[in-house]
Amino acid sequence: MEAQVDVALAAALVVDGQRAGFSLIWAEESELDHGVVVPLHSLPRTMAGKRCIFLGVSGWPLSRFVEFGDWLQRRLQDRSAILIASGDLSHRLTPDAPYGFRPQGPLFDRLVIDALRARSWEQIEALDPDLVEEAGECGLRPLAILIGAGRAAKLNSQVLSYEGPFGVGYPVVAFTASAAPAVSLDIQTLGRHAIESYLRTRKLIDPPEPIPIELQAPSAVFVSLRMHGELRGCVGSVRPTEATAAHELIRYAVASAVRDPRFDPVRLDEVSALTIKVQLLDMPEPVADITELDPHLYGIIVRRGDRQALLLPDIDGIETPEQQVLAACQKAGIDRHAPLELERFRTRTLT
Repeated sequence: MEAQVDVALAAALVVDGQRAGFSLIWAEESELDHGVVVPLHSLPRTMAGKRCIFLGVSGWPLSRFVEFGDWLQRRLQDRSAILIASGDLSHRLTPDAPYGFRPQGPLFDRLVIDALRARSWEQIEALDPDLVEEAGECGLRPLAILIGAGRAAKLNSQVLSYEGPFGVGYPVVAFTASAAPAVSLDIQTLGRHAIESYLRTRKLIDPPEPIPIELQAPSAVFVSLRMHGELRGCVGSVRPTEATAAHELIRYAVASAVRDPRFDPVRLDEVSALTIKVQLLDMPEPVADITELDPHLYGIIVRRGDRQALLLPDIDGIETPEQQVLAACQKAGIDRHAPLELERFRTRTLT
């Protein structure tokens, strides 16, 4: 990879940073790590004609990186600058992850992502150092610099996507001067339109443009249909099957209407009476013990051999983890006392 470095600015930042109390050093010759190479590889056209400065991280306390980000933002405020924080979250999400599985891994990722979604950055700064260590992360310090800069510039954080392939957590987060204009999407109208159009043409519609930001990334989706308060269909995906959550929503709205084996297919004259609930599923995480379940907070996936079943969270009549596991086993036809693979997940409901 090649990039043009702004040598003059880099040298000035070292001098000014040292005066401000930050122990910065100039490293003229050093190998580029993945944190640098991946953005350079992913943004060739965006980087064209732009000069770069590469910041490595040291062993400062997390709070010091936040302070440095604040200083850096103020130091660069008279320039047109883009800050990119590159790194991974936990490397311990699954048994086949690079560092093996630790329950702290999924917990760490969830806390960070939830805090970024809510712009509660202080929760990231206050993370237990032991939890951070057990999570096996490598992106928290670059993120802390960006949080400091974002606070100084009064930015908002928007989680565009999160996934955990290979047992490693990869979020994509935009820090912007103001929240992107909200794109209104009427879930009821879209769902009914998708179902009605399919019943008439046997084809899936395309999602409306522009796709709202919360539906742009791939996501597993469950769609529940009710008519006059009674369940009329509920079908969804365990893993994403479409390019965006918007496409997934349309596919499974139709599937809930015509492919739920528990119900007759929805008729055209019933579509207008449907009430539609859409739940986006966060990435499932392994569960080592049933005590890690909370049926009001988490849905579960139960597996045994080639059999599996999924239960959404907060189902009426299920109050305990034992009841939740039993219901999932009965749904899949699995012996409750057989060795089970358990995963839990959170959902986000679209209204």
